[in-house]
Amino acid sequence: PFWLKPFGFKPLQTSSVGPSCVREQDMAGEASSSPDGLPKLDAFDMASAVPLVTGGGSGIGLGLVEEFFKMGALKALITGRREEVLKAAADKYPGKIHYLVNDAGKEQDRVALLKWVESEHPDCNVLVNNAGIQRRVSPCEDEAPWSERAAEIEINFAAPVHLCALFTPHLLKQKQAMLANVTSGLAFIPFTAGPVYGATKAALHSYTMSLRFSLQPTNVRVVEIVPPAVKSNLGGSHNFGEDCGEFCAAVMARVAAGELEVGFNFSEKGRLSDRLTNQQAMLGLSKQMNVKTYVPA
Repeated sequence: PFWLKPFGFKPLQTSSVGPSCVREQDMAGEASSSPDGLPKLDAFDMASAVPLVTGGGSGIGLGLVEEFFKMGALKALITGRREEVLKAAADKYPGKIHYLVNDAGKEQDRVALLKWVESEHPDCNVLVNNAGIQRRVSPCEDEAPWSERAAEIEINFAAPVHLCALFTPHLLKQKQAMLANVTSGLAFIPFTAGPVYGATKAALHSYTMSLRFSLQPTNVRVVEIVPPAVKSNLGGSHNFGEDCGEFCAAVMARVAAGELEVGFNFSEKGRLSDRLTNQQAMLGLSKQMNVKTYVPA
């Protein structure tokens, strides 16, 4: 197509291991052979990683911290709004976890977080934007004040974008560094039962791709971790979805090996599927969850 030619893209190709897709070009202009079109980098030295994980006191956040430790990391930084949760995590790994009570949804807290890292933990070389909230309510039933939707957008999208901007100069000074954004399989398959949540994750996916392009010539690799439904307290405590430990172990092994975008089961299929397949998945999920729609006037 004419609109692809100026950018050096090839026409749609069918992968032997995935759906049709337009392959992203690397800096040398040659397409990667991976199904998502992304290059695979050299392995990341996890033993020398000093990660900062927002929302790291429980759930996926703490699971990712524990995987860093299993791979040799000696120290991790975590943040969150509830001190009792952060303290419990730190007590589980005495001397290894350092925490700061911090609300990713507040601009002043994000600025304060960078100052804390620069003054107390200048060896930090990994930022994992994991903190997030999920409201499960369809548009036709959402009568909450705008402030609730604004908070979801602020924490899920504005916070990671701001923190990436704040921390990039710090990470550029490190020998090796990583920015990792935790999105969702619902970034690829619209979630009609929680449309604002899904939209924030889709936006973060797009931003992550642009940021990766911007930082590609540097020492900072940009990673996207794409969870499916995981047993956690996101959107209220629940016992459905993938086992959190299994998910974290699987994706972190791939991140350590140099992959830049990683999912797991449902989310892995979703991120690699074509638009029609994901449209059908959206409709099926909506029916399964009995998502309400507007009634004609």
